[in-house]
Amino acid sequence: MTVGSPLWKRQHLLTISWSTLGTLLARLAEEIRSSGPLPDTVVGITRGGLTPAVALAHRLNVPEFRILGIPRNSSNNRYSERGAASLEYVVPDSPLTGKRVLIVDDIMGDGGTMETAVRTVRAMGAAEVRTAVLVRNQNCPSRPDHQAAEVDDWTVFPWEAPPGPAESTVPLEAAP
Repeated sequence: MTVGSPLWKRQHLLTISWSTLGTLLARLAEEIRSSGPLPDTVVGITRGGLTPAVALAHRLNVPEFRILGIPRNSSNNRYSERGAASLEYVVPDSPLTGKRVLIVDDIMGDGGTMETAVRTVRAMGAAEVRTAVLVRNQNCPSRPDHQAAEVDDWTVFPWEAPPGPAESTVPLEAAP
């Protein structure tokens, strides 16, 4: 990412339907399953990462689940200002010694949240850490191990407030 490159074009909102979400999750689960041993633990990053993390844990049949609280956005508004990534909590806060861990989030914007999450689970003793996101911003300097889509503008997930009538939207379809 070049210095000063914006994360989002701010031209339109990319919207993901529940149907498209299901397709993206199925694709991610298959990619994770075929890439090596399944994780022992799935870790979801609050808030947006919890829905895909729970869905992937079910699809991969991984019963052990953790939550990392790493808030970034200053509000729920579109194009919200982002603060530095910092860990607020881990639930349950117990060691991950020797475990294979999959960290899941909804979006990787600048990579800071995922970097904090990876550092946290490694400090908790994880033997292997892989990362997965539904969407990655094309200007993000880092890459997750698994991603379902790449975007260039603000993404509205189906569990978020729908766009207002004055907001320009484009559906993000699950590419084959």
